[in-house]
Amino acid sequence: MKILNKILNYLIVITLILIVVNAQLKSASASMSKSESASPKFNLNISLEDVNKYYEEADSISLEDVNFYYVFNDGNIIGTVMNTSPYSDEIYGYNSVTPLNIYLDSCDKIVEVEMCENRESRGFVNKVINSGFLDSWDGLTVEEAAKHHVDAVSGSTFSSTAMAQSLQTRMSLLSQQKARLYSWDWNLFIRQVCVLIVTILATICFFMPKRKKFKNSESRGLGDLVTLRRIILLLSIAILGFWTNSLLSLSLFCNWLTNGVSLAIQLPILIIAALSIILPLVTKKSFYCQYLCPFGAAQEFVGLIKSNDKGLKAKDESQKSSSIKANIYKVFSVLRKVILLSLLIIFALGVGLDLSVVEPFPIFNYQSIGFGVAIFATVILILSIFIKKPWCNYLCPTGTLLESFRNLR
Repeated sequence: MKILNKILNYLIVITLILIVVNAQLKSASASMSKSESASPKFNLNISLEDVNKYYEEADSISLEDVNFYYVFNDGNIIGTVMNTSPYSDEIYGYNSVTPLNIYLDSCDKIVEVEMCENRESRGFVNKVINSGFLDSWDGLTVEEAAKHHVDAVSGSTFSSTAMAQSLQTRMSLLSQQKARLYSWDWNLFIRQVCVLIVTILATICFFMPKRKKFKNSESRGLGDLVTLRRIILLLSIAILGFWTNSLLSLSLFCNWLTNGVSLAIQLPILIIAALSIILPLVTKKSFYCQYLCPFGAAQEFVGLIKSNDKGLKAKDESQKSSSIKANIYKVFSVLRKVILLSLLIIFALGVGLDLSVVEPFPIFNYQSIGFGVAIFATVILILSIFIKKPWCNYLCPTGTLLESFRNLR
């Protein structure tokens, strides 16, 4: 079993390296073939029927530039339609770029902003759209839209911020303003600071020593540590989970490996990821899974529902139970690596699987969570009453990925 675990661990690391190398080769190839004009990642392919939704009198359209159309009625320009790509192709949300279609009237005022085809996590996109976030720019001129600030949507901070920056970048270039592309987002800044505060507290708790001099102080020290950790876990659920969705996930790691990191939006979660890899390498102790993961925290608190009745069990039965659990864990330690390796291979082959739905983490994006994912997450939380953190201990691809880094030592 140990040999199989080692082999799987190395295969996971090798697959990750291949994903990165493949992404770099594609990027280099795209750069070599790139013409002097911008080459968009997303093409705006619209028909007259699409345009008539917003310009009823339109009788023709004409492609004038990269992802830029004029809309005509009887030979007169009555509007323009454009996409934020390629000018915002380096602005990433949680999982991918967030290209937008922008419709302007003859006075260069925004008629409509709509999300076009994308690879961002569907739950985050739906939450932004349902909140009316994109309607905030309706009626603004190009110049006004370039400076317009709208607070990020709670629970979809990365996606909504990326959309806002993409739109403002495109409007800024259209108006040829040399001012900053987007205004300072105090709401995003406050959220990022709160995420960092929780991360700092978790790091302090991670390194906090236990008192061992006297029984009373030892007991008190251990109790203080447990209390602090549970407070941090509650903050993690509230801030990293429901408020900002700053969770590590397999889809996030794969996006970073292939597309890079958007530091302006994702710096705090990048810091969490770095600590989650470096600290276990140095100490051989799990950091993120034990101190910061919101879903792991939710499982732990649900598990407290079951009373601790060890005293009612015979000692030999307890030992047998522990032995059985150990054997089951060994089997699942292999299974979870097989699952992770399979998902990485599927991703590397470009099958198009949405990795965000293979984990229950979208449960925190409760306003737009899919029914299947909601049932999936709920079942796991119910199982947590009877099994200690079942997702973390037996299935989690993200936890397995972090563990693979730790096992390299």
